[in-house]
Amino acid sequence: MWVFGHLGIGSKLAAPFSRRLPYGWVLVGTLLPDLIDKPLYYAAAAITGRRGAEIGLISCTRTFGHTALFLFALAYVAFLRKSKVFAALTIGVATHLVLDGFQDYWIIRVLHESVDGVSSLRLAALWPVFSDHFGNFPYASAAEHLRDSFRSITGVGEAVGAAILGWDYWKNGKRFMPPRWLRRRARI
Repeated sequence: MWVFGHLGIGSKLAAPFSRRLPYGWVLVGTLLPDLIDKPLYYAAAAITGRRGAEIGLISCTRTFGHTALFLFALAYVAFLRKSKVFAALTIGVATHLVLDGFQDYWIIRVLHESVDGVSSLRLAALWPVFSDHFGNFPYASAAEHLRDSFRSITGVGEAVGAAILGWDYWKNGKRFMPPRWLRRRARI
């Protein structure tokens, strides 16, 4: 899934658990694993000129940010610091992993399409406990990945997510406004 799918659907999945948490940080959390892992993979692919398993440990766009270790670290910090920001990030990251898991299930079990028959999220989420590597990724660039993504369930997820975001904005426009102190500084 890409930006709109994770933002729209993820915000709705997180809603029952994040009522008293900062909404903007929940949205950041829904994107955080991809904000960490996608640039990491594409930078490694661009620098080395290789792709997938040829790169080494960072062999796909689901690596460190998609691990249960990362999710539990965020939850631990939220618990220790009693931080609503880290709690919101944790809930957002959890929805991200749920949506990626659903996408993998759909692609592997329903469409019977897979690079190696194994969920890259399962390999990432259980790393380093049950797996010593991440999934294999066949794309050399974000453009190639984006082009191929919209032929499967990803395109549907993006459309649904964009519709949810549009509906939320129409119904609750103030929720999407920057805080008052920022509007004063930026003269919005």
